[in-house]
Amino acid sequence: MAGTLSLAISVYQRLKELKCPSLEGLFLTDPETMQELLCIPSIHRLDILEWMCTQVYPSLRDHFSSLRESQSEMKVKAEMARLGFELMLCHQDDLDLIKGLSSPQQQLTFLDQLVDVIASSSGSWQRFGTGDCTSSSAEESFQKYIRMEEEFLRELFASPHFQAVLNPECNPWPSDIKPLLLAGEGALQRRTQAPGKSHDNELGKVLKVLTNTASTLEDLKQECSFLVGNTSTSETTVQTLKLAISDFHQLISAFSQVYENEFQEHCSRMAPSISACGPLFQAVFQSLSLCSKELQAIGQLVETSEKIVQTVEKRQQGAETWGGSNRSTLPEKISELRRHYRQFQNSFQG
Repeated sequence: MAGTLSLAISVYQRLKELKCPSLEGLFLTDPETMQELLCIPSIHRLDILEWMCTQVYPSLRDHFSSLRESQSEMKVKAEMARLGFELMLCHQDDLDLIKGLSSPQQQLTFLDQLVDVIASSSGSWQRFGTGDCTSSSAEESFQKYIRMEEEFLRELFASPHFQAVLNPECNPWPSDIKPLLLAGEGALQRRTQAPGKSHDNELGKVLKVLTNTASTLEDLKQECSFLVGNTSTSETTVQTLKLAISDFHQLISAFSQVYENEFQEHCSRMAPSISACGPLFQAVFQSLSLCSKELQAIGQLVETSEKIVQTVEKRQQGAETWGGSNRSTLPEKISELRRHYRQFQNSFQG
C-alpha cells in the first residue's frame, strides 16, 4: 500500500512538472487523493491519459478529436491501448488498464512508464529536431527515432554472434570438466608440466583411504561375531538384515516422496488450521465426550460412596436415643437387641 501511494505521488509530481493541462489549478497534497485521481475511472482521468498519448504521438490529437465527434469514447480508448501496445507497455486488448478497472499498482506503473516515454521523446525531439515545437516537426523526429530503433533491432537480430548465442553448436561441458575450466589455463599448464608429482599425491591419498576402509571393515567383522561360525545361522541373519534394510529404504523413499509433494510447502510456515468439521474429528470428539461423561459418572459414584461410608460411620459412632432414655450407638443397640432376643428365646424354650 505504501509503495502504491509513493508511486502515485511520483506520477502526479512528474505530470505537474510536464505542465499537464488537466492538472492546472489542482494542488493536491493527500497521496490517497492523488491515487484516486489517477486510478479511478472519470472524465478527468481520461483527459489526463489522452494528453499523455498526444504528447507521445502528437498526430493522435486530431485523430482523437475526429473520433470523439463521430464515434464513441470506446474507439479512443482502443487507440490508447494500441499505442501502449506499440510502446510495449501493455497488451493490445488491455482495455481495463485504459478504463481504470485494473489494480492501482498496474495503472500507476503504466502511467509512470508512459511519463518516461514522454520525457525521452521530448529529449529525442530536441536532439533530432530543429528546435521548432510544432506537431509536424515533432512527429517527424519521433518517426526518425523509431526508424533508428528498428535499424538497431534489425542489426542485432542479423548479427551472427546473436544467432550463435540462440543456437550454440557445442553442448555444455560435463560437471567433471567444469572445475578444470574454472581453474584457468595457469592451473592446466602447471598440471601439464608436473604430472608425476600430482599423480603420486593422488595415489597416496587414494591408498590411505583404502587402508582406512579395510581397517574399518576388519573392525566391523570382529564386532559381528554372529556372522562367523554356523553357516545357516549367518545366512539367515544376513537375509534378515537385508530384508530390514530393504524395508527401511522403502520407508525412507516413501517419506521423501510424501515430504517433497505434500509436507515441504508447510515446513516453512505456520501449522495449517485444521477444520473441526471432518468425520474423523467428529468421531474423536464424540469418543472424548463419552469418555468425559463416563469419568464424570465415576467421579460422582465415588463421591456418593464416600458420603455413604461417612454416613454409616457417623451412625455407628454417634450415640442416639432408640425409643428409651439411654443414649447408645447403633452397634450397642444391635448387641442389646440380640441379648434380649436370646433371653426371650431361652425363656420360651424353657
